[in-house]
Parts: sequence; C-alpha cells; structure tokens
Amino acid sequence: MSVTRIDGSERIVQLDVLRGIAILFILFMNIPYMGDFSDPEYFPNRLRWTGLDQAAWWVNRLLDGTQRGLLELLFGAGVLIMARTAMAPDGPVAVADLHMRRNLWLMVFGVAHGVILLWPGDILFSYGTAALLIFPFRRLAPRALLALGLVVNFGLLMPNVAEYGERVALFEAASAASARLADGAVPAAGDKAVLTEWAEAKAEARGPNPEALAAEGTRTLGPLATYVHNQQTLWVIVQFTQVGIYWENIIEAFGTMLIGMALYKWGVIQGQARRRTYLLLLLAGYGIGLALRVPATLAQLRFEALPDIGMVTFSLARLPLVIGHIAAVSLALSSDAGRALLKPFVANGKLPLSTYMGASLAGVLLFGGPFLGLWGQLAFGQLFGIACAVIAVQIVGANLWLKAFATGPIEWLWKSLSYAERQPFRRQPTA
Repeated sequence: MSVTRIDGSERIVQLDVLRGIAILFILFMNIPYMGDFSDPEYFPNRLRWTGLDQAAWWVNRLLDGTQRGLLELLFGAGVLIMARTAMAPDGPVAVADLHMRRNLWLMVFGVAHGVILLWPGDILFSYGTAALLIFPFRRLAPRALLALGLVVNFGLLMPNVAEYGERVALFEAASAASARLADGAVPAAGDKAVLTEWAEAKAEARGPNPEALAAEGTRTLGPLATYVHNQQTLWVIVQFTQVGIYWENIIEAFGTMLIGMALYKWGVIQGQARRRTYLLLLLAGYGIGLALRVPATLAQLRFEALPDIGMVTFSLARLPLVIGHIAAVSLALSSDAGRALLKPFVANGKLPLSTYMGASLAGVLLFGGPFLGLWGQLAFGQLFGIACAVIAVQIVGANLWLKAFATGPIEWLWKSLSYAERQPFRRQPTA
C-alpha cells in the first residue's frame, strides 16, 4: 500500500503559522553563537552594554528554548497527521516505513547541516532520532501522553538540580574557609582546594579569558580551511562530547513531542479549543513562565558564581512559555486583524528546512573569516538587528517563492527521498 502526501486542503493554518514563527525566530537564539564567543551568556560583560543591547538580551533570555519547544510540539502533532491512516491497531506498515525513511533522511540532513553548512548547533539530527522513538506511542490516550512527556521533561531538569546543589555546597565551603582564614584560625584540610575551585568558578562567571577569546577568534577568522575545520570540530564538541546537546535534545524532544501529540488529540495546538481555554492557557503559561524566568534572568545579569535557584527555574519556565505562545497565536487567529498579521508566517511554516538551513548559510557568509568576517565585532543589539533583517528577507522570499513553486528546495529533496519518487516542485496552474 502506498501512503499519500498531505495535500493543500488538509493543511492546518495554525500549525503552519506556529512553525513559521518558531523556525524564523529561532535565529534570535542562534545568532549570538554565530557572531561571537561560543557562550553568549558572557556577551554583555565584554562588549558595550547599551539600552538596545539590554533589550536584545532580555528577548534572548525570555524566548530561550521556546522556539525549540514549539518545533518539538509541532513535530509530535505532525507525526499524528502523517500517521492518520495508521491510527488503528492494524494500521498499514507502509506508514511506519515512511515515518522511518523521513526521519532517517532528516538525520542525514542534520549531519549535512553541521559538516557542510557548518552550524554546530543543529537540531535536525537529534529531532530525527527522537522522532524514530515516538511512533509506537501514537495510540496512547492524551492524558497518558501528557503525563509521560512531563515526566521526561522534569527528569531532564535533574542535572540542573544537581548542579545547583553542588554550587550551594561549594559556596558554603568557600565561605567557611574564608571565615577561618579571616579569623586567623588553622585552615582545615582542603580549604586551599575549595578556595581555588571557588575562584575558578567566579572567573568563569565573569566571562572568557583573553587567551580563550583570542584562540577562538583566530580559528573563526582564519582562512577557509581553518574556518571549516574549526566549525566541523565545534559540531562534534557541541553535539557529542564536551557539550553534548545531541543527547540532551533527544530526551527533551522525545518528551515534548509526546506532549505535542496530546495537544493535537485534544485539538489545542491546531486551534480547535474554546476561546476561554486559550485565555486560561495564555494567562497560566505566561504567568508561570515569566514568574520562573524573570528572576532567573536577573540573577544571570549579575555574572556571579553565587548559587541561585534560577539555575533550575530558567529551564523549568520553557514549557509554560511555549503554551503561552500557542494560546497567543490561537487567540490572534480568531480575529481578522490577527489573521492578517500572522498570514506572512504561513509560507515559512511550509518551508521550515529551507528557512532553518538558509539562516545558517547566512551566518556563515556574515561571520565566517573567509567571507564578511563580522565575528566578534558586533554588540548584542547589533546582532539582533542583523537577525531581524535576515528574518524579514526570509519572510518576503518564502512568500514570493511559493507563488511559483509548490515546496522549498530542501523540502522537495526530503520528500522525494522519503517517498522514493520525484515529488512535484513547480506550482501547477489552477484550472
């Protein structure tokens, strides 16, 4: 049995809008990593810190992780849409085959994104992996999907809790050691090691040392061979070794995709719930999310090593804020003005891979040493200005593209490989 593609009449506008917003605005999260030192949390401490920079910093911190969360929820909903003929216990094997091929090819695109388009922070590889794992859960009841997804997401916070506990213990030990030294008492065993570790933690919180910064600049702004090698090495480091976001993203995406399945089965993510429901979700999502994240962001702005519960609550705020985004879009789409405002995002929602990978290509051309070489020269607000310009170009470009073509170039390749046959590319004239 063959599996038919989703045609235009089956597309859900709200899902395209949400996907377009998420895939475009994720550039606000990524561009600090593209344009400067590999940890942007140090950014304000080493460059000028104007009102524009501070505003951009707050946007980055408040939105951090939420665009990724939206994509994960939509991915879970998308699995149910693709498996619409396989929801019965004896659903056709062809759907599972297609699901496997789509996501194996998505993983291939993720590798290409990292080693050819040179974006170390790729999420496609981990999303493809997570998507392979969620297909067997498609027939679970919404409450079971939600419960399992929340358990996975809360479990992901345990390292943050452990890190917070370690920081509290180190702070208390360092304070006690400092007090003994100030009183002239005989130092306890290990006091010197504790104080050394605390001094290193404080130095790390203040930002990168000049040697590390200079070394990264040399690698990023060097000739083409040096730049390519640096970015590919960073891809391995960020994805698999010292940072390891591949492993973390698999767990996060798996849990959040399950929640996306639940929201789709309830009709929430596609705009079928009552207006009152979205108002409650808006107030609860943004209320809880901001209450958790604003104090955490204020703590980050101190750039100190002091332990703060924000080390846990910053990440905890992600899901409530994502729910707030869904509710806000749903309410906006219920009015003529809101639909007009959000309509331009539909095109990018239909071209997510081309939009996402196109932004990475723009980052290479703008910041790579062999090209414009703007790396390390721009303040936080200026980077956000560039992100706004790239997003605007992508919105206009996607809407113009879809006037002549049925799909994006990367989407066309992905679909053709997944269905093992050439898919329509140019838009067919309407009768």
